[in-house]
Amino acid sequence: MVDIRRFCMRGSSSPLIAGWTEIFLIAAIVTLPIDGTRFGIDMPYWTPIAPAFLLAYALCNPRLLVRSIRRFAPFYLLFAALIVVSCYGWATVGFSSLHVGQIACALIGGLACLASLDIAFRLKQLDWHKAVTLLVVVYCMAFAVGVLEWLDRSKGLPWLTRLSQQVMYRNYVPRKPQFLFAEPSYIGMHLFGVLLPLFWITRRRSLVVVALGFAVGSAAMGVGVRILIDTVVALLLWSITMADWKRWRDRILAVIACVGIGTAGTVALTANDRVHALLTQGMLTGDFSMLARIFRSIAPIVAGLRDLPHLLFGFGAGNIKEAMLRGYAEARAILDAHGAKTEGNGEIRLIGNTNNEDYYFTMNAYVSFVTEFGLLMMLVLFVVLLWFVTKHHSWNITTACWMLLLAYLYIQFEGYAFYALWLFIWAVGADLVKSHKGVNE
Repeated sequence: MVDIRRFCMRGSSSPLIAGWTEIFLIAAIVTLPIDGTRFGIDMPYWTPIAPAFLLAYALCNPRLLVRSIRRFAPFYLLFAALIVVSCYGWATVGFSSLHVGQIACALIGGLACLASLDIAFRLKQLDWHKAVTLLVVVYCMAFAVGVLEWLDRSKGLPWLTRLSQQVMYRNYVPRKPQFLFAEPSYIGMHLFGVLLPLFWITRRRSLVVVALGFAVGSAAMGVGVRILIDTVVALLLWSITMADWKRWRDRILAVIACVGIGTAGTVALTANDRVHALLTQGMLTGDFSMLARIFRSIAPIVAGLRDLPHLLFGFGAGNIKEAMLRGYAEARAILDAHGAKTEGNGEIRLIGNTNNEDYYFTMNAYVSFVTEFGLLMMLVLFVVLLWFVTKHHSWNITTACWMLLLAYLYIQFEGYAFYALWLFIWAVGADLVKSHKGVNE
């Protein structure tokens, strides 16, 4: 078991590099925010680089990897169960080697993240101060890239436009900054799925400064609506975790903070043109992108509701396209019956007509998981998570808020390998969230 006080006080006396394998760990940290280039691993709607380095790091420490697997055995067994349950979908729907390979890489990448964190910071006890410092620098550099992209939009930097077109897998420059992310809307996943939870673990104030500065700067540069909503949600949950609920004074201050954040957030959101359109015209007619995202979630669920065995056991890993096409016509009819005009949405039309295999994704982790692995495996995942937290006696305000934040963030993100969930699992398994004040207690 990790001594929490020792973990928190671990400093310059502990190295970040204990051997040659840490080269892969450093490379993973440096490339953590780079998940939208043509040089990454092709996963559903993002192309990260870090999971490859994390996998290499884990495999290059085989003895410690075995120890880590034993500690987090339920999640490795769950991976095996997902393969087994997918056999039903592969036998009844089909097997796409391309998409199965992508999903396998995503799941293995997630487990590699879990194993690498455990090997580096629990078993080897490397210096997390240096790791966090490096991570802060890397995210500051990512923000600087976004500032350049914003200048390209406002002032015109042709060289940057050409570079972005060549480097980014799905390029948004110069229309809007995307930093180094696959999607501008993924900013909150990094800020509040990685940086804020790391603050809960380590209490490094620089993480909060970078996360909030990144969020405010992104909103000011007009990146999109989601970062505004993500920031409001994250601030509300953060204010709850920072209060000492045993003291009435802190309770009152926390309530005041939540009311203030909620009010300010509401004002900021209603001032946004897209939010105003959604409020006045509705989610189905107020925004082109919102309608397309809703459709991507509804179509495979409709297919499952019309096919109970596949709803329960999934269509199989990599078969989201088949499920989406099976529910395509009915999903359009349902949305049109509620006032949407799906015929006028080019993205929805393209879903029904394109042969581009990479175009079929949900951008919703819950829908993707249920579609591929079934409702029963989703229930198993939730039960395993709750059991794991209970086993490690980690139920507290921070854990509850962290889980709520994760539940919210993955509504619009489907990357199984993304670091947020695995960071949470590791923190629980390493006994770092036993008190609501984090590792400082």
